[in-house]
Amino acid sequence: MSNVYFKVIIEEIPRLLGLLDKNPVSPTFGSFDRNYWHYNISDFPCARYQEATLTLALLYVLNYEKNPYYNSEDILGFINGGVDFWRKIQRGNGSFDEWYPYEGSFVATAFSTYAISEVLLLLKDKIENFEEALRSVKKAVDFLSANVDYTACNQEAGAILTIYNYYLLSNEDRYKELAYKRLVSFYKLQKEEGWFPEYGGPDVGYLSLTIDYLAKLYEKSNWDIIREMMDKAIGFLYYFSHPDGSFGGEYGSRNTKYIIPSGIEFATSWNKKAGYIAFNLRKALSEKSTIGPYNLDDRYLAYIGYTYLQAFLYYKEDLEIEGRERYIDKYFNQSGIWVFSNDNFYLVSNFKKGGVLKANFKNGYLLKDSGVVVKIRNKVYASSWLNPEEEVISEDRGYKVFRELKLLTFPKMSIIKNIFLRIFQSLFGRFNFVNKITKKLLRDILISKQKSSGVKFFRVIRVFDDKLEIEDVIISSEKISKVFCGMENPYIFIPSSRYFEIGDLNRYYHQFEVGSKRVTIRRVFNEKGKEEFSYKLD
Repeated sequence: MSNVYFKVIIEEIPRLLGLLDKNPVSPTFGSFDRNYWHYNISDFPCARYQEATLTLALLYVLNYEKNPYYNSEDILGFINGGVDFWRKIQRGNGSFDEWYPYEGSFVATAFSTYAISEVLLLLKDKIENFEEALRSVKKAVDFLSANVDYTACNQEAGAILTIYNYYLLSNEDRYKELAYKRLVSFYKLQKEEGWFPEYGGPDVGYLSLTIDYLAKLYEKSNWDIIREMMDKAIGFLYYFSHPDGSFGGEYGSRNTKYIIPSGIEFATSWNKKAGYIAFNLRKALSEKSTIGPYNLDDRYLAYIGYTYLQAFLYYKEDLEIEGRERYIDKYFNQSGIWVFSNDNFYLVSNFKKGGVLKANFKNGYLLKDSGVVVKIRNKVYASSWLNPEEEVISEDRGYKVFRELKLLTFPKMSIIKNIFLRIFQSLFGRFNFVNKITKKLLRDILISKQKSSGVKFFRVIRVFDDKLEIEDVIISSEKISKVFCGMENPYIFIPSSRYFEIGDLNRYYHQFEVGSKRVTIRRVFNEKGKEEFSYKLD
């Protein structure tokens, strides 16, 4: 496994280069957004695709026998094209777009500018339009300096690192001071349990991304406060490496199932829990039992491909590992997550998401359960929404929660919606306060807000030495048409979720007609994951 990070990314570089406009006489030379420059199905370029420029820069400087891209003049030309195209698509206020024109995206500005600033640090003497690129970095950093976004904390971590990178490029002390000031404010957001809020709760994939940005900032600045933050975050993440080689899942606030590797590998030099995560991640990537470059779509290959090369550079052969105890019964009060482990199964459940759970049984069976989905007439409701204020009740051998189901919607783009958005953004998108309102509205529609239903839901989960019990009760003022349970059911829009991993195969769920206002569902799983299923109508 010594070159697993290099192996999994180098195999995808031809695909990455296929995203790139490599024609030097083309007006879109250097763009990695193939939908924009080649297919002509997008009317604007997504700036975040330009993060792939850093992947090429790392390959260009990596003197390794299995790297055919090292010191390649062609690759250097593509890097210069990537930097120039990024610079050309910058908005007048310093921001960049990711999802729609005149978006003024905080995350696209923070993350793409980090990547380009890192390229400038790596290849200062090789960038043809270095001074122009540096001015664009400054404009982006000034935009980030005037804005902040704590809705998804990973974005702020990226912004802080980007500001510090500009300090390294410019030697202007005020940007170093600003980065530290923002870091202190960010420090206060970390929960005592170690996680940073992502739409109100912890998420495994995005926490690993936050750790990654913090690691890079620590390496550059050596600020002790960062190591403290990383240790707490890794101490939390440590529990969500599953026995089958998978990570995270539906119990996280944003449903992600991957680990960004480079920050974890960096921390292995002092943190044994990071060593445990890294050991499992290396094995899972070599077996392709977790999310990696091989099953990322083109967009996220461009976004995070470079982190695998950085992980390769941080890699050390001899890991010091803090093995996880066999018997665990740990409830994280702030996040509502319960971790239970014995000789027969490993269980993680988030009761602030209605008891969403993932359980690995000793024979390899994997249970993924996102609660219940209920059909009443032509409407669909679900139990697996996040409520940070949820009251979770402890009882003998388990926990229970009582909540309301929320209406599921499946919004899709239409011609009319698309025309309206384009006209609106063309007229008003240049105004920063309008962009903030638009983004909040879209977040509410796609992620944050769920409509009430009046349908009540009760779930209790109990554990015994040799079995796991789940009991659900659904109560409605109208007759329930149909119930689905026992399936993985992501329903909010999270771009980096819903990737396939091998553990998704051979999952089954229950669906049955009801025709009454109350139903009680009982499921009991033995130590091998074999299920006894029953339900009662009242």
